[in-house]
Amino acid sequence: MILKFIIQNIKWNRLLAILILISSSAIAQKDAQFSLFSLNQLYLNPAAAGAGGLTQFQLTHRTQYSGYQGTNPVDEGGSLSTQLFSFSMPIKNFGIGFYALNDKSGPRTDQDFKISASYHLPVLGGNLQLGASAGLFRQSIDYGKLRAVDPDDPLILTGVISEINPDFAVGARFENETFHVGLSLNHLLKPKYQLGSETGTNPLPRTLYFNAGVNIELGYLLDIQPIVLVKSDISTYSVEGGATVTYNKRYWVGGTYRQQDAFFIIMGGVYLLTDQSLRLSGAYDLVIGGNKTKAPSSFEVMLSYALPSPKFGKKTIIRTPRFRF
Repeated sequence: MILKFIIQNIKWNRLLAILILISSSAIAQKDAQFSLFSLNQLYLNPAAAGAGGLTQFQLTHRTQYSGYQGTNPVDEGGSLSTQLFSFSMPIKNFGIGFYALNDKSGPRTDQDFKISASYHLPVLGGNLQLGASAGLFRQSIDYGKLRAVDPDDPLILTGVISEINPDFAVGARFENETFHVGLSLNHLLKPKYQLGSETGTNPLPRTLYFNAGVNIELGYLLDIQPIVLVKSDISTYSVEGGATVTYNKRYWVGGTYRQQDAFFIIMGGVYLLTDQSLRLSGAYDLVIGGNKTKAPSSFEVMLSYALPSPKFGKKTIIRTPRFRF
């Protein structure tokens, strides 16, 4: 929406073409945001591949600033939309994972595809996980969705322009039955995108993620899990944290606060099957301060399915008095 505002108000068309790329660069410096970050950490840290000893499939949809409208009535809604599919599986002392991300923000779309691998070392009664991921990051902009003062200006681009670059990340994570803590660095090579410009660049900055969580048992049926996430591109940072409460290993509710956007986030979920293999979770973001343009709320839904860790090698021989072999 920042791009659209600039295009509608700047009178110098040659300067306009430059400002389009500058604004696009500023917007693109942030990765997709998720309120349910504690449930799907593979997107934040490749070392989370195979974490928890479970094979997991997860599908997430997020709509940010739902109901926000663009300044031009013929345009689509101004809300941001994100979809994420992820898969993770442990294999002995290793873990593998994959995720596919689609993040749409007005005329710009980001698509991220990565394969992750991690190595698990038994340390201090838990697992130290070292991981890396590699894949492709596609960025595109639809110039047809922008509104120019002079649509006949030959310097204004038309159609959809996209670029694809390789992208890498590394991370480390420690987990045991009581807590987990992780640190990762994304966009190691800082891939750059020109998006139709001969001189302008649109780099993805290196992003540092720190996240942690603790599981505290409060009796036989109740558990509480404090969680925290810190995101930084070195020059800026954002902190969010809170806690969730789980009842009878099946129902859970919680809340977190996101410092940068002044959001209070309400979340909850339920295991739909008694074996805890299928879980439905959701989050609702409430604006309690900050810019009025963020007043429309955001929501997020996640469906996850988990399987036990796969077994490898020969089956264990069961010996009985009748069959001795």
